[in-house]
Amino acid sequence: MARALCPLHALWLLEWVQVLWGPGAAPAAWALNLDPERLTFYTGPNGSHFGFSLDFYKDNHGSVAIAVGAPRVQGRSQEETGGVFLCPWRAEGAPCSPLLFDLNDETRKVDSQTFQTFKAGQGLGASVVSWKDYIVACAPWLHWNVVEKTEEAEKTPVGGCFLAQLQSAGRAEFSPCRDNTMSRDHHKKNYCLLARAPIADIFQSYRPGTLLWHVGTQNLTVDSSDPAFFDGYRGYSVAVGEFDGNLNTTEYVFGAPAWSWTLGAVASYFGHSVAVTDVNGDGRHDLLVGAPLYMDSRADRKLAEVGRVYLFLQPRGSHPLGAPSLLLTGTQLYGRFGSAIAPLGDLNRDGYNDVAVAAPYGGPSGRGQVQVFLGQSEGLSPRPSQVLDSPFSSGSGFGFSLRGAADIDDNGYPDLLVGAYGADRVAVYRAQPVVKATVQLLVQGSLNPAVKDCVLPKTKTPVSCFNIQVCVGATGHNVPQKLRLNAELQLDRQKPRQGRRVLLLNSQQAGTTLHLDLGGRLSPICHTTTAFLRDEADFRDKLSPIVLSVNVSLQPEADGLAPALVLHGDTHVQEQTRIILDCGEDDLCVPQLQLAASLKNTPLLIGADNVLELKIDAANEGEGAYEAELAVHLPDGAHYMRAVSDVQGFERLVCNQKKENETKVVLCELGNPMKRNARIGITMLVSVENLEEAGEHVSFWLQIRSKNSQNPNSEVLPLDVPVRADAHVELRGSSFPAFLVVAAEEGNRENVSDTRGPKVEHTYELHNNGPSSVSGLHLSIHLPGQSRASDLLYILDIQPQGGLQCTPQPSPNPLKLDLGVPTPAPSPVSRGHHKRERRQAFLSGSKQPSRLQDPVLVSCDSAPCTVVQCELQEMERGQRAMVTVHAVLWLPSLRQRPLDQFVLQSQAWFNVSSLPYTVPALRLPRGEALVKTQLLRALEERDIPLWWVLVGVLSGLLLLTLLVLAMWKAGFFKRNRPPLEEDDEEEE
Repeated sequence: MARALCPLHALWLLEWVQVLWGPGAAPAAWALNLDPERLTFYTGPNGSHFGFSLDFYKDNHGSVAIAVGAPRVQGRSQEETGGVFLCPWRAEGAPCSPLLFDLNDETRKVDSQTFQTFKAGQGLGASVVSWKDYIVACAPWLHWNVVEKTEEAEKTPVGGCFLAQLQSAGRAEFSPCRDNTMSRDHHKKNYCLLARAPIADIFQSYRPGTLLWHVGTQNLTVDSSDPAFFDGYRGYSVAVGEFDGNLNTTEYVFGAPAWSWTLGAVASYFGHSVAVTDVNGDGRHDLLVGAPLYMDSRADRKLAEVGRVYLFLQPRGSHPLGAPSLLLTGTQLYGRFGSAIAPLGDLNRDGYNDVAVAAPYGGPSGRGQVQVFLGQSEGLSPRPSQVLDSPFSSGSGFGFSLRGAADIDDNGYPDLLVGAYGADRVAVYRAQPVVKATVQLLVQGSLNPAVKDCVLPKTKTPVSCFNIQVCVGATGHNVPQKLRLNAELQLDRQKPRQGRRVLLLNSQQAGTTLHLDLGGRLSPICHTTTAFLRDEADFRDKLSPIVLSVNVSLQPEADGLAPALVLHGDTHVQEQTRIILDCGEDDLCVPQLQLAASLKNTPLLIGADNVLELKIDAANEGEGAYEAELAVHLPDGAHYMRAVSDVQGFERLVCNQKKENETKVVLCELGNPMKRNARIGITMLVSVENLEEAGEHVSFWLQIRSKNSQNPNSEVLPLDVPVRADAHVELRGSSFPAFLVVAAEEGNRENVSDTRGPKVEHTYELHNNGPSSVSGLHLSIHLPGQSRASDLLYILDIQPQGGLQCTPQPSPNPLKLDLGVPTPAPSPVSRGHHKRERRQAFLSGSKQPSRLQDPVLVSCDSAPCTVVQCELQEMERGQRAMVTVHAVLWLPSLRQRPLDQFVLQSQAWFNVSSLPYTVPALRLPRGEALVKTQLLRALEERDIPLWWVLVGVLSGLLLLTLLVLAMWKAGFFKRNRPPLEEDDEEEE
């Protein structure tokens, strides 16, 4: 038994491969009318491969059933003989009953020969077909043997067909490839290609118990004459059609999937399935050939096994079929697209036959998938109109067998049978009636905003209104008496809901749904409604058409389910109207937009908080420009601040910064419309920053744009703004202390061991005020003195800060003195006196005692100099750097000049070699500073002698006496006193 099953596995290898084929590989253009929800299922015995083949069966009385092959069902002897089941049609399904055949092995002796048949593993039901009252089921692996004495022809898989006439319960068995030849090559000579015999003659010739292999009217074709045909599987698939133009003859198409001379690529199994139907409606049969193992070349140059179907359209005249007219290629790996092809008839009643193609291992999780392709005048649609995914689990082989073009439920539309032998199931897809909708939408061609002949119901506001008429009709085969449709009307549908320009007058909404009942009507239903145009101030777009649309759909049933029919035709229609514009007789506005601009606050400086002022003049010298706007494309680093215009009442422009193609653009409204001869002066402020990588200039692009169809925009105006670098570096110097007062006789004190005087600090500070950074800064400081014995200043140390690198020449503090010397107060004149003494300081220019000298300037021009050279690689905006020179007065040098006063002066210079940018610099900073410390002398005051005091007092008394005597002589003490009030009263 195992040996007998080997051909089953070899020839039907396709059934054992399962693959993944996602549901979205071939999306449907629109859902066709095979109902995927209301399915009918038939189930056979487990493991029987029920559904391996199938066909519709209708008897002479109109009864409908389904004949299903199950090639691995077990017979009475528990051997896999195969079988055929008959399943009566009911929408809810029904049990299937087996057709009874004689499935026992047979042995018959005729003269000296013994004929043997072996039916175990014969695969009865591998193919099933019905015709009128007959059902023919074939067993391709039925074996035959002839024994004569000691010679044997050996067991040969000749196959056989079992015939059933259901009305009379007649049965017959016919195996035309049997022979009684006793040759050792007998099994090689019986490669039958085609055997034809009338069914009636087979039944007439067959007798129970006979081994029928020859009918007088049969026509047998074999291919044993050409070894090239061996193992080509010629006859693997068969179809019948008319291809020679002679209606009196019939042509047979058979596939040879293993023959290397076929059209398909090597090992594509071209010819695994064949089908004949007229797909382009020209009255001639066309041919479809499946190659489920076809390997397609992908973009990465790798081959992918996806399967293919070839369509050959029959040409006019008696010409042979040429190159394929269409190639339908699968999209899912190992889906085996093209394993089965079934003509469906005219599913949607459009005059063209349609076709179903199966990919039994495609679809979601490799459960199987069937795709429906519509016929058309050019052949087949290249995209499936409907995709049926398997309702069974993985490995079901859903679609391995297909049968269509028969109306099982008598609704006038052909249905489809799909077998899933791996699940031992059959699914019945019934075609739903197709209703063709006709929709008309009528609206006037233009709207005049000035004519306001309607009022809003609530506000009584006058508005411009217009009528909309919607007419809906339906035609089709078997249109139900109750046909309820929804017609959804949308106004100005290309605009968002909040921005629609027309609304319905009563509801003030942008749409409504009409509920229509077309059952039993031959004429369409019409409905008229009124809409109005909103006020022009409420919207901007006055140029683009106002699009109105109607979308028709089926109303759901009371239980919420979709009705059992499909709506096709003009289910979506749209019309448009326009707003009348003041654009002359041709109603076509052609603006002439002009643009000019200038700049202020240039150039732009790197690092600065640049605020650029754009002066823009916009003008329209033509007809109205609708939705006119100024577009200013900003460079990187620029940000819009504000814009104002010179139009009274329109001073503050409405501007928005957006992004267009990754570029920032400022859009400012200029009017809707921007009228003829309108001129607008605009001042726009833009901040610009981050110019380090901008180059020597940045560009602004300006343009006036409108929505007009003719000459809508102005010329693009480029504005190039130069970019420069500049820095203001400040050098400041200071002395601490600014003045030093030293006693004039200090240099002659007895304690001459002190050499260090008060501390003096000269500080130079650099500050980069920006806006740009600088690089290569050089600072040079000249200090009077070189810390020698003859110098007034002894330099202790040079302390740089802020990144400066300084080198003094010669080096300071050669004596290695301690730096921690405080700045003392002026020294007292004498340390031996205990009473307070006063000193008189004399500034430059004041009157001094004759023995004090005028201040002497001590600088590098008059004394040896210490030079400090400092460098700073880069100095950013706001950065500070400082150099502090620590020094003390050198007392030995000061004692040598006891009465001299001095001005100690240092000087510094700086310059910058470059600015660290690729753009030109406005200037390179440089500067200098002086620091002075004034050294003053104070003279000591002596005690005043006593006789000086006595002489002074006596001189004062003498002067007072002389003054009194002089006043007396003048009569000052003898003057009359003015009378008093008491004296006047006494006189009265």
